[in-house]
Amino acid sequence: MKRFLFSALAFLLFGAFLTEMIRTYPGYMLLAVGGKRIEMNLWVAVGAAVLAMLLLFLVFWLLRSLLRGVEGGVSRIRFGRTRVARRRLTNGLVEFMEGNWARARRQLLKSAPRSDAPLINYLAAARCAFELGYRDEANELLAKAEASGEDTRLAVALSQARMQLLDRQYEQCIASLERAKQVEPKHPAVLQMLKQAYYQLEDWHHLRDLLPDLEKHANMPEEDLQRLEQEVYQQLLVAAGERRDAGKLHDTWQSFSGRWQRDMDLRGLYAEQLHRVGEDEEAEKHLRWILNHEWRSQLGRLYGCLTGADAGAQLTVADGWLKEYGENAELYTCLGRLCLRNELWGKARQHFEKSLTLRSDPATSAELARLLHALGEKEQAAELYKEGLIQAVSNLPQLPLPGEHTSLVSGRV
Repeated sequence: MKRFLFSALAFLLFGAFLTEMIRTYPGYMLLAVGGKRIEMNLWVAVGAAVLAMLLLFLVFWLLRSLLRGVEGGVSRIRFGRTRVARRRLTNGLVEFMEGNWARARRQLLKSAPRSDAPLINYLAAARCAFELGYRDEANELLAKAEASGEDTRLAVALSQARMQLLDRQYEQCIASLERAKQVEPKHPAVLQMLKQAYYQLEDWHHLRDLLPDLEKHANMPEEDLQRLEQEVYQQLLVAAGERRDAGKLHDTWQSFSGRWQRDMDLRGLYAEQLHRVGEDEEAEKHLRWILNHEWRSQLGRLYGCLTGADAGAQLTVADGWLKEYGENAELYTCLGRLCLRNELWGKARQHFEKSLTLRSDPATSAELARLLHALGEKEQAAELYKEGLIQAVSNLPQLPLPGEHTSLVSGRV
């Protein structure tokens, strides 16, 4: 209300001022154009000029409003379609995350032509097609994704490699990942998938070459990396042992770092492979080192099978383990075999018998049986062979045999 009163007062004052000016300075204006002369009151001319300016401003304002309206209509049409495409992309990605492959594929493909990021549409749609079993369509969509813009090679190669890995096409997966490595050699996803593909192919040599990059760039948990590295080294040792190549086995072992050469499990496996290729003297040194630190039954059994450089020294070492680790069935079997190697028949028999009192074992029964057979105790040897055979094959079904349950059988007849 105050603003209205103030405006009215100002308008009245301006009107009074203008009236006084017109009365005080009547004047006139003469306008000559060619041979014509136009005379008019000065204040009429001023009013006409002001009115003309207002009309010109009004025309300009109307034209600008019209242009803005047309431009806004075009923008609404264009951006309206873009908003629809974005909404479809969002819905498609939600369906994709939920595993609704058919609906996701439909939404993603519909929105792809007007999408701000068609690469996402085509990559996700390709994965949907793959999950639906449309392999050819998936490849076509990957090609469209690669052609949808610049810097798409890495994303396309990774997507293709993932699908090939899921499809167990490991060689093709590695080829795709090699293309990805040309773009980003240390990319964690590239390294992780290469690890999986090499592992499935049991390509231990390439997997070993990959280990340094996995350690630096693949963001693997330390325990998983250690476990993988140990398995790779184990498989390399086994492969060399299977080829019966002592030189290759030795070179493989020497290529390991000192930390891994001190690993008990790996060193024990190396000793087993040395025995496998006939390098018992070298194997004996490694087994002695391990068993001096801790007793391992499997390695203790193997130690008794080795033909070392000095059988007497082997027996002395094993006797020391008996004092250190106490009574152990595997250790007694080991001692029995070493006594045989030293031709100590009585001690060998005692050790084998002691082992069998601690634990029934087919191999120990067989060792004692052949010793007794050689000593002339053939009946007892035969009984031990029988016991060992029964121990080795313990899952025989209960079936009637001649001379057993005759009354039951005759009663049924």
